Formats: sequence, structure tokens, C-alpha cells
Amino acid sequence: MTELRVRKKGYLLKLISSLHNLWSAQEMLALRNIRKKGYLQYFFAFPLAMTFINIQDFVLDQGIGVFGLPHTTITFLAFALGAIVMFAFSNEKNISVISKISAFITAVGFVPWVFLPDGYLSLVCDVIFMAGVGGCVSSSSFSFVFMLNNAERFFGSTLMLLFIELVELSSEHISISPVVRKIFALVMITALCVCMYLSKNKDYNGTENKAMKRFDSSIWLVLFLFFSYFAIRITGFYASAFQHPSNALQWRILAFALIFFCIILQVVFKRSIWTMCNVFFIASIMSHLMWYIKFPQAAYLFSELKEVGFFIIFYLMGCVTNKFCDFRMHKYLVLICMTFIVIIYVGIDVVHMTMLTQSVASITAGILFVVFLLLSPVFSQHLFFTNWSNEFRQINMTSFVDGTLQTNTAEENQKPSLDDTNLSPREKQVVLLLLQGMTLRQVAPELGLTVSTVSTYSKIIYKKLGINSRAELFLLFGCQQTAEAIQTIRHE
Repeated sequence: MTELRVRKKGYLLKLISSLHNLWSAQEMLALRNIRKKGYLQYFFAFPLAMTFINIQDFVLDQGIGVFGLPHTTITFLAFALGAIVMFAFSNEKNISVISKISAFITAVGFVPWVFLPDGYLSLVCDVIFMAGVGGCVSSSSFSFVFMLNNAERFFGSTLMLLFIELVELSSEHISISPVVRKIFALVMITALCVCMYLSKNKDYNGTENKAMKRFDSSIWLVLFLFFSYFAIRITGFYASAFQHPSNALQWRILAFALIFFCIILQVVFKRSIWTMCNVFFIASIMSHLMWYIKFPQAAYLFSELKEVGFFIIFYLMGCVTNKFCDFRMHKYLVLICMTFIVIIYVGIDVVHMTMLTQSVASITAGILFVVFLLLSPVFSQHLFFTNWSNEFRQINMTSFVDGTLQTNTAEENQKPSLDDTNLSPREKQVVLLLLQGMTLRQVAPELGLTVSTVSTYSKIIYKKLGINSRAELFLLFGCQQTAEAIQTIRHE
């Protein structure tokens, strides 16, 4: 056979095939891969900063305002200003200095704030330390992307989600004194400042060598998930389906248990994070469905379960950005994300004044879920089963520089290739066609064989390679098939 031609598959077949492959995809997320020496400060920095911002209503008293603005608005503006300024000046050469400056500003404002009673002086200190926390968030976002490995990003994101959920659960149903809140804030801010102060510039060596001039397709897919999460979350602020039922405590505890259970299943069964994406979308749809059929408690339960999307977007964004972006591209990506959020926030406020927000929230969740399903072939081809997708099963993502994958030579020599197997020439041809996304029925006419014969070949191939599915075949050989290897098989 002089050439292997890939026939175009119908979209429905592509969709079914991609859903099957995505469902069977796996990742390797083990606690043992969290590095303890020299990296714990990076592991905790971003989760601590993001957690503090998300629970600031629990930590900060609703103090006095100024110029007609409420206290929370003033502190949020200070946080945003600090984040923007520190983010704008950050680069791979000064990130350690920026981290230390952010920690210093936070400490300068926070220490007197702990001891001051509510008043204008307390507000000034509050503004200073919230600006510092904003700087901590922006600078720690770089360490989250460029310093951590896959497992550290995953467990850091889950830790962030679980801690936020636990604090919100406590603040809503337990009466906690202002003194205890300040002690809690003191512990968190102290830990955050220590993590930021321990940042070292030398740890970032090499990140400036990346030279991507445009976003890879996988980045746009992750941005879609990011947009979907915040669109569903923000449109749900005014939705009746997401409101607290009368016995919210029991349902909130159950929701927290379900979120924790989903994370445990993800780690134990090592499924692709695509599975958790489905949990997020389905929980969003079910929350609205339960509300429409007059079961508000279940609607609330599913609305809380949808928060698994929170750790999904940060984990995927961190992994994909680490692979394809340098500091400059990371900045562009964050700006795009922030623009999305601002547009959605402003848009839903306008919509809330003109029409029923429950309908808007339901329609938004439904449309985004349908789009997510229809994009399954694209997610399969460009994210979860692209030629580098096996890196989700590795400890680290490799770098992508000047259009080529930069891999460790020793590791590359250990990776299997078709030439290293005991497969026959015909079996290698079958493998290549399968790796190009063809089904067994499509492989058969390409090789002049019957479907049953190709099926027999595939079973023999799986047995020889010690695998059990097409997904494992992709993970084993997906990024190994160079043009030279394909040419060799084509002429056999």
C-alpha cells in the first residue's frame, strides 16, 4: 500500500467515537507527586490568596464606607488595584521581588488592622492590606502555572475549593465572634505572606525561553470551560433554583460531601478531568430541572455540586498554560479571563432589571451544555487526545517552544515506539489508522480486510501491548508517531 488515506467521517460518528474515547481517558493524580522540599510555598500561595478573596465577607466586618461607597466595595477596589499594578509589572526576572513586595504591603496593612476598632483608620489599613492581597493573587498565579506539576495544581485547586466551601458552610450556619474571625484571618494572612516571601527568582529560570506567538487550540477550549463556569455561576446569582431552602444546612453538608466524593473518585479511578467537566454541566442542568419540577432542596444540592467547575478550570488552565505560554502569554490569558468575567457580571445585572433571570440562567446552562457535547470531537482532538495528551498522565507538562516539543532526552528514550514492539507490519498499519481516529469499519476497506478481521487484529494488538482500549493506545503512542515512522509503515 503506497499511501494511507483518511476518509472523512460523518459528524455523528465522530461525536460517538470521541465520547467513547473521552470517557475512557485517564490521568495520573497522586498525592505522592506533591513535592515537599522547595515547592510547598508555591503549592499553598495561590490557594491561600484565592481562598481569602472568596471568603473576605466572612473575615472582614461590614465596617464604615466613604464617599457613599460601602465598605466591601472599597476593599474590592483596593484588591483590584493591587492585583492590576503588581500584575502589570511582573515578569520572569522580578517575580520574586514582586511577591515579596506584595507580602510586605499585606503585612503593613494587616498587622495594625487586627488591633484597631472599626473606624476610618481601620478602613485605611484594610485598604492597604487588601491591595497587598491583590498583589499576592496576581504574583502567585505565575507560580501556580510555572512552578507546580500536574498533581500539585490539581490538589491545590481542590484544596482551594474545599476550604472555601467549608468556610462558607460554617459562616452561614454557625455564629462566630469577630475575635475568632480576626484570629482566623491572622493565620491565613501569616501563611500567605510566608509563602510569598519564600519565592525565589532562580526557580523561574527557563520560563523566558518559551516563544509562542499565538494561543494553541487547547487554550481556547479551556477558555470555553472557564467562560461556561462563570456564565452559569453568575447568571445563577438571581436564579430561584440556586436559593437556599429552609433546611439548607443538611443539604449544604450533603453537597460538600458529594463534592469531596467526586474528588476522591477522580483520584482513585484516575479518570480524565473531562469526566468532572460533565459532572459540572450535568449538575447545573439538574439544578434547574429540579426547581422546575418543584423539588427546591434537590435544586439547591445540584447548584452546590456544580462548584466542581471551580477546581476544573484552574487545574486545566494551569496545565495548558504551563505547556504553551510564557509570562507574556499568561498575562494575555488572564486579561481575557478577567474581561469575560466583567462582561458577564455587567450583563447579568442589566438582564436582571429587564427580564426573568431564572429563564436566562436555565437557557444559559442548557446552551452551554449542548455546545460542550457538540464540541466533544474538538475536545478529543485538540485537548484530551491530541499528540501531547499523554502528558496529563505524567508528573509534568513539557514545554512547547518555537513550534516543537521540548522533551527530556533520557525520558524520550524510555518512551515506546512502534519499532520497539513485536507487532507485525500489518498490525502496525492498523495501529496507525486507529491513531488517526478511524473506526474499525473505516480501517477495514482501507486495508482491504473485513471488519471481523480488523477486530481480531485490534484484539491481538491490545494483547501484545498489554492495553485494553483505544484510549490507552492513544496514550501509549499518540505523540510517538513521527513522520518518519509513518512513512516507514506506508512503504512496507
